[in-house]
Amino acid sequence: MSSLLRFNAILYVILGIAFALYGPLMMAFFGIMDTEGSARIYWYAASFARMFGASLFGFGFLIWAASGSLLENQVIKRNIVLALILGNFIALIVALTQQVSIWGTLSGWLLVIFILVLLIGYGFMLIRNSWD
Repeated sequence: MSSLLRFNAILYVILGIAFALYGPLMMAFFGIMDTEGSARIYWYAASFARMFGASLFGFGFLIWAASGSLLENQVIKRNIVLALILGNFIALIVALTQQVSIWGTLSGWLLVIFILVLLIGYGFMLIRNSWD
């Protein structure tokens, strides 16, 4: 469990830093906005991307803390896995619909694959009851 959680945490921290510090570049990486059009809408979207990055950064450290050996209670570990399954399932649905309808980029497919790998990993953990 701790290896998958740490992988998830590192991924979220890296993406969090990227979105928080380089919001406009990350939006361009996913093909979300170009510089043509309303500058005001562009900077609102960039601001939202930076807030999203701060949230990912925080969730990354929260998941890292959950990966520690301090969690000895099996019910808590199971609940963490269930929460991560639900969160990754919703993220997969959103990323997949955005990729198909809006983004249409290679980076969008990479994000979908990362989320799917996390979802499969947590699902496998839940089925096998492998919390350690």
